[in-house]
Amino acid sequence: MNKPQKKTMTVREMGRLLGLKKVESYWLVHKQYFDTILVNGKMRVVIESFENWYAGQVKYHKVSGEPPGEQLKQDSYSARDIAQILGISESYAYDLMSRDNVDYILVDYWKRFPKEAFEKWYQVQTRYRNQEDRWRDADLENRSMSMPEMARILDVPRNVVYSILDHDPDKNLLEIVVIADRRRITYESFDRWYSAQNRYYKPEDQPEGVPRRYPSYQNSLAKPKVETPRGKREVRQSENPDYLTVDEAAVMAEVNTDRIFRWIKVGYFPAFRISRMVTRIPRKEYEIWLDEWKMKNRKGE
Repeated sequence: MNKPQKKTMTVREMGRLLGLKKVESYWLVHKQYFDTILVNGKMRVVIESFENWYAGQVKYHKVSGEPPGEQLKQDSYSARDIAQILGISESYAYDLMSRDNVDYILVDYWKRFPKEAFEKWYQVQTRYRNQEDRWRDADLENRSMSMPEMARILDVPRNVVYSILDHDPDKNLLEIVVIADRRRITYESFDRWYSAQNRYYKPEDQPEGVPRRYPSYQNSLAKPKVETPRGKREVRQSENPDYLTVDEAAVMAEVNTDRIFRWIKVGYFPAFRISRMVTRIPRKEYEIWLDEWKMKNRKGE
C-alpha cells in the first residue's frame, strides 16, 4: 500500500530545505509568502503553497533539489536574459527596457519583464535583433559593407561616405540595405558604382601626381582634444556609430564635458548610463537637438 503523500512540513523542515536558520525561517513565514496552518497548536507550512512560491522567486535556493524560479523563468525575462537575446550588455538591456517603458514585475526588488510584454516591444522596434533574426540576416551582412568599411576601402573620412550616399550623381547605382536600422551597401553595387565614377579612388588606384581630395581614413580618426576642468585631453570615442560618448558630444557642441552632463541631467536629450563610468548618447537625437540649440543661440546674438 502506497504511503499517503505528505502535504505539510514543519517550519524547521522548511528552513533545512533552504539552508536557513530558525530566525530566517520564521521571518519567511511571517512575510506570508506561502500558506501555513496550525496542527495541534504548532505551525506547519503547506507544501503545495511553498512549492508555488519557490517556483516564482529566485532569491532562495534549496540545499539540494531543483533550482528556484521555474515558473518565473517560464513567464518572464531578467535583464540578463534580454541581454543574451539581443547580444547587448546586461546594464544596457536594463536601461533599454526602462527607457521604452516595457511592463515589468518586481521580484525581490528586481525588475523582471513578462515575455509577452518583451515580445510586444520587440515586434514594434527594428534596431535590435534576437539570434534567429541575426542568423536570418547573416547572408545579407556577408554580401554588404558598413559605412565605416566603405570609408576604409576608399580611404576617406566616414562623413565623405555619407555625403556620397546623399549627394553623389551616381548614388542610385549603390544598393542600400537596412539591417538593424543601419544602412549597408552591397559589395556588388559598390563595384558597379566604383567603375562608373572617377572622383574617388582606392589607395591602390590613386593616379600618380594627382593630389588626394580628402584626408586618409586613418588620419580622420585622430582624436581631437576636449576641454575638461583639469585641462585638455584626448576624446574618448564610441565604437557604435549610432551613439556618442560624452567627449564626442562636447566636441560637437564646442563645450566642456561638465556642460554635457548638466544637459543630460536636465533632460535636453536622451542618454544611457551603460556602467558607472560609461554614458552613451543617441547620435540622431543629439544632432537634432544640437541643431536647434545652435539656431537659438545664433538668433540670440
